[in-house]
Amino acid sequence: MDFNEFKKSHQKKVEEYIEKVILENKVNPPKQIESLIKTLIEYCLRPGKRIRPLLFLLGATSYAKKELDYEKLYRIAAVIEIMHCFLLIHDDIMDRSTLRRGLPSLHVVFYEEFKEKNNNEKIGEDLALVFGDILFFIAIRQLSKLNLSSKFLEEFSNCYINTGYGQTLDVLYSLGKCKPDADKISLEIARLKTAYYTFFYPFYLGALLSNESIDKKKIEDAIIPAGIAFQIRDDIISTFDEKSGKSNVTDILEGKLTALIDFGEYDEEFFGVYSKQEKSSEEIQYILEQILKSGAIEKAKNAMNSLFEESISKIRKLDLNDASKDIVIDLISRLRSD
Repeated sequence: MDFNEFKKSHQKKVEEYIEKVILENKVNPPKQIESLIKTLIEYCLRPGKRIRPLLFLLGATSYAKKELDYEKLYRIAAVIEIMHCFLLIHDDIMDRSTLRRGLPSLHVVFYEEFKEKNNNEKIGEDLALVFGDILFFIAIRQLSKLNLSSKFLEEFSNCYINTGYGQTLDVLYSLGKCKPDADKISLEIARLKTAYYTFFYPFYLGALLSNESIDKKKIEDAIIPAGIAFQIRDDIISTFDEKSGKSNVTDILEGKLTALIDFGEYDEEFFGVYSKQEKSSEEIQYILEQILKSGAIEKAKNAMNSLFEESISKIRKLDLNDASKDIVIDLISRLRSD
């Protein structure tokens, strides 16, 4: 079985449980809010990779010592995707992003719905922030019903604390007026925001649920390099490949400290332009040319390939059955080439 086959066997159930968990844990909303909850559910069910809940299920099935409780597994998988939606809502407000998964961001949806009824220009953002928070507490309410161990809940919390630290670094180093003194901050951001959040913790939480005696460090050492490598690749194709599904100047406009900035050699003039909140088309072209001249792409690709190879080598040594190893390695291969 490859990762796509594994995805096909579980994705529909995960999506059914996303809606079920929200509806069962919305408590008793005022009738004026019911339509907004429907919008919230539609937002959470927009087409997506569902990689985090799927990795959670894969971790659980890979380390299972007894028959699995799929009702419980699907509820936790749904919680992981709901937490992801909560973070996306807040992230889009912070980044002033107007699109999410090819459709208007939630704060834009709410603004369009209420702009003719309300003079608050920030009503979309205000409502989206509140409904993001509601999603968070719906997730916590669901977890409280599942008789989970304190160790699982501690590691679940660790996931999102680390993600918050990664987001903090992202904010601190975006639009920076000079290159950071610390070496390769972009890789630390990638470790916390992508490798831990998207790859390691979902898989590890599933494994932990099945077997609390598993070796956390061995799984961490095997999966984290692939997560960092994936973010390096995303940094490259988001800027120089229109197939990424994202404007090829988004990171530049936001002044993000990506691998393309960390791995290149740039002068003060470059950072003077890169750190501007508003950039002209000429300045964007100047930045693109400087990145191409800097050698950053080749250096970043070398680091990326080395990390992918390190991850695959260590995954082969994990205490997994061959079928699970094949699925994980297939996923990494897809991330490397898609």
